[in-house]
Amino acid sequence: MQYNPLMPTTYVALDLETTGLDPNRDAIIEIGCVRLRGDEILEQWSSLVNPGRAIPASITQLTGITSQDVARAPRLVDLLSTVSRFVGESTLVAHNAGFDLGFLRAQGLGFPAPCVDTFELAGVLLPSQPSYSLGALAGHLEIEVEGAHRALPDALTTAKVLMALEQYTSQIPLPVLIEINRLAARSAWSLRPILAEAEKRAAATVFLKKYERMALEAGDLGPLFHPLAAQPGAPPAELVPLDQPEPLDVDTLCAFVEPGGPLAAVFPGYEHRAPQVEMLRAVANAFNDGSHMLIEAGTGTGKSLAYLLPAITWAVRNRRRVVISTNTINLQDQLVTKDIPDLIQVFQEMLTNHQHTTEPRFLSLAEQGRDLQVALMKGRSNYLCPRRLDAMRSRDDLTEEELRVLARVLVWLGQTLTGDRAEILLAGSREQAVWSRLATESGTCTAERCETSQHGRCFFYNNRRQAEAAHILVVNHALLLSDVAVGNRVLPEYNHLIVDEAHHLEDATTNQMGFAATQDGLERLLADVYSDGGQFPRGLVHEVRKRSAGLAPATRQKLDQHLRAIERQAERCRDGLREFFIIVALFLESDKTPGQLYSQRVRLDSRVRSQPMWSEVEEVWDRAGTPMAELAEALESLRDGLIELEEAGVPRLDDVISDGSGLATQLMEAYQKLNAAIVHPSSDDIYWAEVAPGGNRVSVHSAPLHIGPLVETHLFYQKDNVILTSATLRTADSYDYIRERLHAYEASAVTVGSPFDYKSSTLVYIPTDIAEPNARAAQAQAEAAIRALVLALQGRTMALFTSYDQLRRTAEALSRDLMAAGITVFAQGMGGSRRQMLESFRLSERAVLLGTRSFWEGVDVVGPALSGLVLTRLPFAVPTDPIVAARAETFDSPFYQYSVPDAILRFRQGFGRLIRSQNDRGVCVILDNRVLTKQYGQLFLESLPDCTIHRGPLASLPRTAEEWLGLPQ
Repeated sequence: MQYNPLMPTTYVALDLETTGLDPNRDAIIEIGCVRLRGDEILEQWSSLVNPGRAIPASITQLTGITSQDVARAPRLVDLLSTVSRFVGESTLVAHNAGFDLGFLRAQGLGFPAPCVDTFELAGVLLPSQPSYSLGALAGHLEIEVEGAHRALPDALTTAKVLMALEQYTSQIPLPVLIEINRLAARSAWSLRPILAEAEKRAAATVFLKKYERMALEAGDLGPLFHPLAAQPGAPPAELVPLDQPEPLDVDTLCAFVEPGGPLAAVFPGYEHRAPQVEMLRAVANAFNDGSHMLIEAGTGTGKSLAYLLPAITWAVRNRRRVVISTNTINLQDQLVTKDIPDLIQVFQEMLTNHQHTTEPRFLSLAEQGRDLQVALMKGRSNYLCPRRLDAMRSRDDLTEEELRVLARVLVWLGQTLTGDRAEILLAGSREQAVWSRLATESGTCTAERCETSQHGRCFFYNNRRQAEAAHILVVNHALLLSDVAVGNRVLPEYNHLIVDEAHHLEDATTNQMGFAATQDGLERLLADVYSDGGQFPRGLVHEVRKRSAGLAPATRQKLDQHLRAIERQAERCRDGLREFFIIVALFLESDKTPGQLYSQRVRLDSRVRSQPMWSEVEEVWDRAGTPMAELAEALESLRDGLIELEEAGVPRLDDVISDGSGLATQLMEAYQKLNAAIVHPSSDDIYWAEVAPGGNRVSVHSAPLHIGPLVETHLFYQKDNVILTSATLRTADSYDYIRERLHAYEASAVTVGSPFDYKSSTLVYIPTDIAEPNARAAQAQAEAAIRALVLALQGRTMALFTSYDQLRRTAEALSRDLMAAGITVFAQGMGGSRRQMLESFRLSERAVLLGTRSFWEGVDVVGPALSGLVLTRLPFAVPTDPIVAARAETFDSPFYQYSVPDAILRFRQGFGRLIRSQNDRGVCVILDNRVLTKQYGQLFLESLPDCTIHRGPLASLPRTAEEWLGLPQ
């Protein structure tokens, strides 16, 4: 059907309810359709569908549709013609359209015209929206939702979301619409008609300034940037430290947060906590003494303020930068957007409203805080590179995925001041891969080049300038360790470091220093070098050829010979890598358990390398690795030649020089890491290969065996003082484990207790009649215990598992009974993201949340919404995991020196989810009898705060929990 912009398009919004997520195995149980035009709903239709099978309890709980409801409904085959007639020649609309269309296509029903996906459209128009779920969008667009998770109400919501989004297009600046439509002009992108109509409407009402049109026609991104993205003027001054630092007045800092102090005067609701003062004193003394310190601060201490106040005072007074590193984005955001601004607000209030009533020593603190400069810094790959964005815009071979991400980025470009990818939502690995070709890369640009070509619009270097002037610089562990890996050349110079969430430092270092290679990833890298691409060739070789059209014939001929050699090497490398990953998959398949549902990791140790088939892996790698190394060297030679041409006056080569340099670096690094993994392993590294179910995705990995020496050399030896803090650093009242893992041998240790009264607030219930974790009866007993506790507490419970398989079986076993009792089950991996599940759980009066490893920490549910916590097993790491196995071998007694302490830290994190405030009260149930039957079990119990511990039969659990919480029985 030809698109006519003069006539309103007729759409049909469609939604399905199904028995599951797989169109090849699951069935449709309800269809809903809504016809609309403009802002008018024209017609609605829906029908239940008999799937010919029982409806799972989890689906009934989600939708309310039971097997009895669909028993007399028509079969799908009898409804397909009705659906086809209803849609007719209208444009189909769906939310997450791939899901609905997949089920319809599996039944032989396809539609010729492209389907408009409101998920995709919202991603373009609302790039910073935190969630694109139908409910989240409806809430953001102020659309009333009735009967969610039923086909017709969801189809109606989809129709209204489409109407709202079409209106929203009027808020997109005309230059942005012009550019998106220029890029999409030759594509079959389903959103093209909507965006073309939006441009037509905007052009009729908005005057595009002459310089904007000229800039767009010349390829200049200027009109698309936020007006404040590049601020003229002098850059902020760098810090020049005092030669002799002035010590902190520790007593004044402590008095600042004491009852009756300035903090309480400005914030009347401020709650004084003695452990917080104790920690603040320890941190201030560490700055004065230039010492390293481990500080375990229990839940509720308020450790952020305890280290921020002395850090800010020290940094401003002595003009010395303090770096604060966190593991999670949430804590970074909390520090930068809440905790530090709150403290600055206190200083401002003191200076304006309390100046005459505040002691001079406190006013001095406030005056210093007034000069505070704070920056948040992330790694290069987090920032949009305008040069690389411009390069992608110039291509004429954009895939639909690239077009979708580009459109989103172009809309966002007019909204962002930072260029930080955290501001936009990128869905899935493919969109992440597109971003990687738009992000700033190490080695592909310099500050001077970006300043000249981007007119001050380089987001990364703007951020770097802010960091160089900052007293407090907030980073994450990954960036901190990137700096360590390259000898402290990533971050601005600093000598004072606070590491929060320090129990994650070893894992963060392992991940940051690790390496992973997949066939898809390497083929994308090779495509960036050369791809014939059929009708539209692409890659570095193609770009260089385009730029060389004006060269002298002899020079162009020599360059073309080099480019043809690169093409041949790229093809040889591509063929070799395909063969390599096939042989690795075959090798792994021979060691794989039949019918395994999950990915399998095989450590590439001496045992594996001694197997006969390993020699075939080495031989095939030689055929793949040699052209990879040669290709990297050829790209370096090409870069050098292009630099000579640029110096001779050939224009427009700077970006291909940068790209060539970056590609050469990436290819050589991949070659060196893979070569080490296959033929030249280092005793300092761990190597493994991984295969996904079905063997369709193979990867090769490496990671450092020890990270302690690295941390010791680059942090403890080089910095004036390093403070590591967390709620969980000790195992069995000892810091020995964390000292050994991080080589923190010279750091002193301070333990700051929690202000919470666990004895009166927390009951730890340990069943005395539960089977061993691996016994046949253990699963049924765990299900019975969770069911009984959840029913007794009317929801308000979280159960933590160590395996997804056990979680899934428990969810399937409990869903029907709990649903009948009006209790909602939120199970990880069975619908919704982690954030969505947590939010839904917090807002539900009667719900249970079942989670695996990612829920053992970082979950903060305050109040009675979480009154019961079940720890189904002690969280020991999988002993066959390559990293765990390799590190365990370095101990004389691996189980007691490594496995048990590691599990205790995880156990304490899981326990910490229950009590989050002074007024919280709860019951923690430990369904692992090893805490009673094994010698090491007592170590886990000793690691808990001083709670009330009760040992009793499973049958007594519900009544005991009700009594503890004061619930009616």
